[in-house]
Amino acid sequence: MADSGAPKRIKLNTYDGEICRLITCLPTEILEEIASKVASQSLADLYHLKLTCKEMMSITDKDYVYKHASLDRVPFFRSPEIPQEASFLKRCRLSGNLESLYRKGMEAYLMNYELYEEGLGMVRMAAQNQHKRSMYAFAMVVLLMWRSGRIGNLWTEEFGEALGYLRFLRNHKCVLECRNQVAEFVRRGNMCCFVAQLPIKSLCCNFPCKNTWRLKIGSWFFETEDDDENDPNMCENCRWDHEVEEFSANVLNISVSDLPYLRHP
Repeated sequence: MADSGAPKRIKLNTYDGEICRLITCLPTEILEEIASKVASQSLADLYHLKLTCKEMMSITDKDYVYKHASLDRVPFFRSPEIPQEASFLKRCRLSGNLESLYRKGMEAYLMNYELYEEGLGMVRMAAQNQHKRSMYAFAMVVLLMWRSGRIGNLWTEEFGEALGYLRFLRNHKCVLECRNQVAEFVRRGNMCCFVAQLPIKSLCCNFPCKNTWRLKIGSWFFETEDDDENDPNMCENCRWDHEVEEFSANVLNISVSDLPYLRHP
């Protein structure tokens, strides 16, 4: 009696030929979608898929695949930089990969004064495609510059765009998560935030504000997204004043007690 638990051995050549035959039967659009899904989950699996056959080698080299490639396992920073990795990230960025745009944009904005406008432009491009960390980072940059009196070339359009991003993130209950992720990125890169300064004015012009923002748990510092009270009768500007100050404390390492406009309910 044959051992039912022993796997059948398949000749490698036969197996490869069957895979190639099945692949060539599928439309190019479907193959691109398959490759992009693999890329969004694992770069290692994408590499193995690339080696399957000539058809997949060609498919996996398309911009659409690089645009959707996952960078979760690619470190934020490497020293010294690995040429192959740098080339891969550049290809992702040129293909419109949102995470790659966010990383390169933040690096340029925070570390190179001559490139900060270009860097912010990359972050904004990713934000406009609903990359959540980019939405948060762009919003904080705009509000920080407005509150510090360094609005520069940022116009009303950017200011309204920033508030729209924060409302989107708040409705999706991921403001705190995005704040922590952006702060982690800045810390890992040992970046100097020369473009961000201590806020000198508030978004909310009413002091004391009768409809000030508060937390469900009654404490000024919240630990989960569910603690954030989203009541239309409360002052939205107070909420974002708090967020700017929390971001300043996390990114600029400024003690919360030193922030001049921190409001307590």
